[in-house]
Amino acid sequence: MRTPLFLTAILLAACASAERIALKGGAQLQAPVLKETDNGLVVDLGYDLLRIPPGEILATTPDEAPEVFVPDNTNRLYAARTAERITTAEAAERFAPSVVVVKTAAGLGSGFFINEKGYLVTNFHVIAGEKKISVTQFLQEGQILRRVVHSDVEIVAAAPFHDLAILRLKAFDTRITPVVFAPAETLEIGETVFAIGNPLGLERTVTEGVLSQTHRNFGGILYLQVDAPVNPGNSGGPLFNARGQVIGIINMGVPTMEGLNFAIPARHATYILDHIDAFAYDASNPESGFVYPDPPRRPGHFSTEPKESDHVPLP
Repeated sequence: MRTPLFLTAILLAACASAERIALKGGAQLQAPVLKETDNGLVVDLGYDLLRIPPGEILATTPDEAPEVFVPDNTNRLYAARTAERITTAEAAERFAPSVVVVKTAAGLGSGFFINEKGYLVTNFHVIAGEKKISVTQFLQEGQILRRVVHSDVEIVAAAPFHDLAILRLKAFDTRITPVVFAPAETLEIGETVFAIGNPLGLERTVTEGVLSQTHRNFGGILYLQVDAPVNPGNSGGPLFNARGQVIGIINMGVPTMEGLNFAIPARHATYILDHIDAFAYDASNPESGFVYPDPPRRPGHFSTEPKESDHVPLP
């Protein structure tokens, strides 16, 4: 015969809603909370009851709807999945190999692999107007960091309005470590973020900060504002959350202001990847990014009207 205490626990479990409980050390627990006291939480594991001391709990959130899981073996070009909270050091060690240097005759920027087929994301302004692009990958082999330069790179898709471009290595024989995206955009002001990029060519530089604002409007596009230090060369690099998921793509900062930097929300990149045919790169299209200089003025005709080319974009 079941004891009254056990029957009470069953009734409480039937009435309790499941909670997501984040624990110290990065572990997570999903279970109905039966009771909350000064001594901690009592949760139902289905086969036993567990009391969790309050000092071991980082946060609890209602599990109102299950998170979406997109497996890596779908026909999508990227992976989006849930992840446990990890330290910046752990995430940097795991995903630093995903970050590359994107170099053209005009300069260099950053990029990151999104799958093992050699597809990567970068800023459009990093490759705008350029036909010859190289990608430098960094491979950790014991204590040695080996640089591999891939010169056979094609532009797969371009979205100048969102300052994004999709590249692909046409031939490679190296191992690729892709990043992962979050299944749903859940951004909170003040949450920890970190960036990995190549400022001034200093490869795989890691900087940490917080998400200062989730929506800053520039030219009709909403950007993420972060205080993580970024510099020229970081453009096109990934912005991660505390779970090691890409939430943005670094694209601009204000050199005269400390800690005032911006990233393109990751949803724009995944949207382009989901509809990549619509953004397919065409070198013959005027929107392709190739530079078409203005024709020379007719002799004796001068204009004092400002040209659009005189406007200086945000750095």
